[in-house]
Amino acid sequence: MPISVLLSERKYSFLCLASVLLISFAFLLLTYTSCPFFFAFSLPSDIHVSVSSPPPPSRSSSLQFPTELELETQPADHLDLNVSLNIRWRACRLGSVTVDYIPCLDNSKAIKQLKSKKHLEHRERHCPKRPPRCLVPLPKGYKVPVQWPQSRDMIWYSNVPHPKLVEYKKEQNWVRKSDDYFVFPGGGTQFKNGVTAYIDFITETVPAIKWGEHIRVVLDVGCGVASFGGYLLDRDVVTMSFAPKDEHEAQIQFALERGIPATLSVIGSKKLTFPDDAYDLIHCARCRVHWEEDGGKPLLELNRILRPGGFFVWSATPVYRNDERDRYVWKSMVALTQSICWKVVAKRDNFDSTEIGLVIYQKPSSYSCYAHDRTKRPPLCDQKTKKEVSWFAAALNELPLWVMNVVPIDAQDTLSIIFERGLIGIYHDWCESLSTYPRTYDLLHSSFLFKNRQERCNIIDVAVEMDRILRPGGYLLLQDTMETIQKLNPVLRSLQWSTRLYEGQFLVGKKGFWRPKY
Repeated sequence: MPISVLLSERKYSFLCLASVLLISFAFLLLTYTSCPFFFAFSLPSDIHVSVSSPPPPSRSSSLQFPTELELETQPADHLDLNVSLNIRWRACRLGSVTVDYIPCLDNSKAIKQLKSKKHLEHRERHCPKRPPRCLVPLPKGYKVPVQWPQSRDMIWYSNVPHPKLVEYKKEQNWVRKSDDYFVFPGGGTQFKNGVTAYIDFITETVPAIKWGEHIRVVLDVGCGVASFGGYLLDRDVVTMSFAPKDEHEAQIQFALERGIPATLSVIGSKKLTFPDDAYDLIHCARCRVHWEEDGGKPLLELNRILRPGGFFVWSATPVYRNDERDRYVWKSMVALTQSICWKVVAKRDNFDSTEIGLVIYQKPSSYSCYAHDRTKRPPLCDQKTKKEVSWFAAALNELPLWVMNVVPIDAQDTLSIIFERGLIGIYHDWCESLSTYPRTYDLLHSSFLFKNRQERCNIIDVAVEMDRILRPGGYLLLQDTMETIQKLNPVLRSLQWSTRLYEGQFLVGKKGFWRPKY
């Protein structure tokens, strides 16, 4: 099918980047992106790429990994893509977390050694000193995911077999079990009449909140199963939904399986992996974050990432309940928001048929009012500490898809520009595992990611992480030097991926359903 037809008809799902890219190498051959890595959803079933078959599994009897010398390169015209490293991969065996293993969040040894959990340190990243070299097995009965837009409302039960939320949130319509599927009715703790009515209610409360116009990029804190962000996609709004990996079993995994942008994170003792002034609106509906604690540091972190003039929508019990604890929290929030010059633009604490109580704050467009505050509490950050950004990041925002742009911490900082364009992304160190579940993405794209990182990062460890976060049947599109391709390709082949080379610098890899048995 011609590319022009795909783009003009927009006949595929909202999340179909892989199919377009795989038939659009003419575009890729002429484009260099300053964002070294991004992810995307999802693959239509009727677009395929012809690739060579993977080699048979290695029968080596010992677990041995090659050294860098064994990964030495050869001339491009002699590159044999059928060459596979002699690695006998093993399956991860980690008890109940095995099929959902996240190395930097499931490091039980490091978590047990924590001296304090006061600031949710046990929900933060604790990466193992050496990245694991085992492969995460598939859940029993795993199927090719339901395609968008159907996936917003239903997913295969066998792909995320965690029924706890069905019972725990049954009165709030988060998720239901129906035959072989999980079904998402669009309910939530505060969405008494459904998420669509709730979104409309916000606009009715503050008409200046115009979805898809002034409000393009939203952060949903403590997002549940991310129905708020999922339905905002219809309003041309990209929402980054996030929550910790906690007792709300698999809430972010549900979101990702549905095809909704999400990541695992927590407002704790560390800064969030977003740039300053990133989001047009931040939303919290009973998100269980105590904004006023620790001198208001959680709210100050929101203030950092909320754009000047941006909105904070807070739907929680202190807004409308009158018990002692809620009154204390509300009084603390009044003092804290006034100290950072936020103003209340609307408050709905008298219930009507909507049964929703919320307050909407607006961050000032400048800190002129703050400059007149002689107490200067909290103090203004030194403007010199802000990173300068000079490049534009590449993203295919005109296509029916969303992309998670990943900017390495040791690369040119383009993330502020990415958010300024109405897109989303995170900072990340590629020598560590990503804070996401296995089988998250349909496509991984890398542009010269390895160029300046092979001294710190072992290419085998990065390949294992790619294998962990990519769905079976998903693709890797890698633009890099031939030296890098010659090192990476044998590792991918040992993982039973099929690979193909284009124009001497583009490697296409396809992950299969193979997993080691032991």
